Amino acid sequence: MKISSLFLLLPTLFLICFLSNDLFAQGVSGRGGDRPSIGIIKGKLIDEATGNPIEYGSLAVLSARDSSLAGGTISDPRGEFRIDQVKTGKYIIRIQFMGYETKYINNVMIRPDSPEVYIGTINMQNRASDLAGVEITGEKQMLVSNLDKKIINVDKSIASIGGSAVEVMENIPSVTVDAEGNVSLRGSSNVTILVDGKPSGLAEMSSSDLLQQIPASSIESIEVITNPSVRYDPEGTSGIINIVLKKKSLQGLNGMVSVTAGTGDRYNGSLNLNYRKDRVNFFAGYDNRLGRFKSTGETERISTYEGISSTLLQSQEMTNKRNMHSVNTGFDFLINNFNTLTLSFQYRSMNFGNKGNVNSRTFNANDSLTRAFDRYSDSDREIASYNYNLSYKKTFATKGKEFTTDFMFTDNAMSGNQQIEQTEASGSLEVIPLLQFSGSDNTNNMYMLQSNFITPVWETGRIETGIKATVKDLGMKNYLEDFDRESNEWILNPLANNFFDYFEQIYAAYGIYSSSYKKLKYQAGFRVEQLISNSELTLTNDKFDRSYLSLYPSVHVVYEKNATEQFMLSYSRRVSRPSHRQLNPFVDYSDSLNIRYGNPKLDPEFINSYEMGWSNFWGKNSLNATLFYRYTTGIVDRIVTLEENGVTSTTYRNLTSGTAYGLELIGNREFTPWFKANANASFFKNIINGSEIAGIEKVNGEMWTMKVNLTFKVTKSGSLMLAGNYKSAEVEAQDREEPVYFSDVAFKYDFLKGKASVSLRVSDVFNSRKFDSETSGVGFVSTNSRRMETRVGYLGFSYRINNYNRNKEKDRNGQNDMEMEEF
Repeated sequence: MKISSLFLLLPTLFLICFLSNDLFAQGVSGRGGDRPSIGIIKGKLIDEATGNPIEYGSLAVLSARDSSLAGGTISDPRGEFRIDQVKTGKYIIRIQFMGYETKYINNVMIRPDSPEVYIGTINMQNRASDLAGVEITGEKQMLVSNLDKKIINVDKSIASIGGSAVEVMENIPSVTVDAEGNVSLRGSSNVTILVDGKPSGLAEMSSSDLLQQIPASSIESIEVITNPSVRYDPEGTSGIINIVLKKKSLQGLNGMVSVTAGTGDRYNGSLNLNYRKDRVNFFAGYDNRLGRFKSTGETERISTYEGISSTLLQSQEMTNKRNMHSVNTGFDFLINNFNTLTLSFQYRSMNFGNKGNVNSRTFNANDSLTRAFDRYSDSDREIASYNYNLSYKKTFATKGKEFTTDFMFTDNAMSGNQQIEQTEASGSLEVIPLLQFSGSDNTNNMYMLQSNFITPVWETGRIETGIKATVKDLGMKNYLEDFDRESNEWILNPLANNFFDYFEQIYAAYGIYSSSYKKLKYQAGFRVEQLISNSELTLTNDKFDRSYLSLYPSVHVVYEKNATEQFMLSYSRRVSRPSHRQLNPFVDYSDSLNIRYGNPKLDPEFINSYEMGWSNFWGKNSLNATLFYRYTTGIVDRIVTLEENGVTSTTYRNLTSGTAYGLELIGNREFTPWFKANANASFFKNIINGSEIAGIEKVNGEMWTMKVNLTFKVTKSGSLMLAGNYKSAEVEAQDREEPVYFSDVAFKYDFLKGKASVSLRVSDVFNSRKFDSETSGVGFVSTNSRRMETRVGYLGFSYRINNYNRNKEKDRNGQNDMEMEEF
C-alpha cells in the first residue's frame, strides 16, 4: 500500500512540473515583440585610494527610459564583473558597495552590431573619512551578518584547521554545542540542518553524528536563518542551519587537497576536484575523519523513595572511535543559455565505537555500601548512506524569472551491536559475570520532490510559488539477549525486544509575494502542509496514527534608511515534530540504573516566531542587533522519573507552553590592516509553564553567551588567530547546566603564491572545557560531570590546484545557486 501510493505520487508531480515548464516556455516564445537578450556588460571595481579590487560590489542595470531593473550582478575577488543576457537598448549602471559612494555610469548602449560593452575600471570612493589609509583587499570576512541570515566563511574560521562542522558551529552566534556534539540555536535543540540547501538524507541521525562526519575543510560556508520565509520547510523551532559544501564551476581543472593530523590518533583528509569544459561541469570529492578519543564521567544521585534514602555513585571511563568516509560526484550540464541539468551522488560510510566501564556503588542512609558492580561494554555502530539528487533549472529572457525542479532519494542503513559484561562485587568470593548482547538493524528511506516557479510582476514585484512532497519510510529493529550458563545459550529477552515501523508523508504548497516601495522592501507568504504518519509496534500490533493539516504564514519587512543602515521586522509560524528516537518506545538498558525509552503518543510543537533587527555598516566594519520572541505550545521535553527499584527512567512528554526571548549583538571591526576582530554576545530568557501531569513546575531560565575571534596578520603571508568562547549556566525543565568556557589558538601560513597553506591549531588551550549539570525530580537529585579529550593539537597542509581559491561563479542571473536570500 505504501509503495503503490508513492509511485502514484511521484509521476503525478513530475507530470505537473514538466507540463508547467512547457507552458512557461510557450509563454516566452509567444512574445515576438521582445528585444533580443544578447548584451554583455563587463568591467572592474577598485578602491580609488588604494587601487585594490573590491569584491561583492553590487551592480544594477537600469533602463534609461524608466529606471526599471534590467539585470545585475556582484564583483568577484578580483573586482571584475560580467552581466549577461542584457536586451538591446540604452541603460544606466548603478554601482554600490557598503561604505562607498554610489556611482552611476550613464549612456551605456547595447546594439545588435555591438552587443559587448566594456565600461572599464571604475574607481570607488570610500565614504568613511576615518578609514583613510586602510588597505581594502576584498578579502572575505569570517563572519558576515545580515538582517535575514548569518554566514560563516569557514576558510577564515579557526575551526577549519583539523575540525569538523561541530567545531565550526561553536563560532556561530547564538549556537551552543553540548558534550555529545549536538547543537542548539537560541537555546533550542530543535533546529533544521540542511546541506547545500537540501535535507541531508541523514535527518534521523543526531545532529552530532551528522555534523561530525563533515570535515571543516570540505565546507565553503555555513548559513544561519533564524526566521525563514515559507519558501523553506517550517520544521525546526529556532530556524535553519545550511552547510554549503565546496563546489566550483570555473573553466578548466581546479581543485583542493588537504590533510591534517592531530594528537591522540586523529586524522582528516579531503580532496575536491572540478573540471569544466564549455557547457559541462564535472565535480568529485572525497573526505574522511579518523580518530580515537577518551571521555570520563562522574555521577552522584541522592534519592528518597517511601522514606528510604540512598546514594548512588558512578564513574565512567570510555574510549571512543570514529571512522568516517564520504565520496561524492556529479555533473552540471548547461543545455543552453536557459536550461541546466544537475545530477549528483554521495556515499557515506560511518563507524562509531565505544568501549569502557561504568563502576556503580550504592550506599544507604548510614553511608554503608549495599551494592557495587562494574558494567563493561563494547559497542559498534555502522551506517551506510546513499544519496541521489537530480535537479533541473530553467531561466527565461525576463530577468528574475525561473523554474526549478528537484528530486532526491536517500537510502540509509544502520546496524549496531553492544556486548555487556556486568560483575557484582562480593568480597573474596568468585562472581560469575552477567553477559548480555544487544543488537539493532535500522533502515531509513526518504523520497523528496519539489518544484518552484518565480516570476517578476509589475515594476518591483515578484511572485514565487512551489509544491513539495516528502515521504519517509523507517524501520527499527532492536533486541536484547541474556546468556544462560546452564544451557550455554543466548536467550532472547521479550521485555527488550522491539520492532518499530514509521511511515510519514508530507505534502506542501506555498506562495510568496514580495515588492518594494521607495526605501521599504516587504514580503508575505503562506504555506499549507498536510502530514500523514503511521507508526506500529509490529510485535504487539499497537498502531499510532497522526494526520493533520497546518498553515504557516510568514511576513518580512526591511527598511533601508540609507546605503549602510537597515531595519527589519519578521514573523513566521513553525513546527517541531518529534524525532523517531523520541517516538520509539524501545527501552535502552545500556546503563541498567538509568534506562531510556521513547513515547509514540507525542504531539508536535507549534511555534510563533517574531524578530526585529538593525544593522549598520561602515567600510569593513559592521554592527548588528536582533531582538527575538518565540511562543511555543505543546513543548516536548525530557522527563526523568525515579522508579520503585531505584532506577531512573527517562522519556519524553508534551508540556503545556513556553516563551523564549532574547537579544543578539554582533560586531566586526578592522582596527588596523594587521588586526581585526569579530565578537558576538547573546542573551536568552526561557520560560516553561510546566505540566501537572508530568509533575513539572513552571521554570524560568536565563542564559548568555560570548564569543570573540581575533586575527593578527603577523607577516605578509602568516596569520595568528585566537578564539574565546563562554556559555553561562542554563536552566531547563528538570536540568541545570553549569557554565562552559574554552579558548583556541591557530597559526596559518600561505606560500607558493597562495596556492599552499600550512597550519597549526590547538583547541581548548587551557583544558578548561567540561560539562557539569544537575538533574532533579520527585525524590532525587543527580549531579553529573563529563570530560572529553578536548585539548588537541592539529597540524595541517592544503594545496589549491589552479585557481580553486576564487569565489565560485554566479549563475546567469548574478545569484548563487545555494544562496538562501529572503529578498
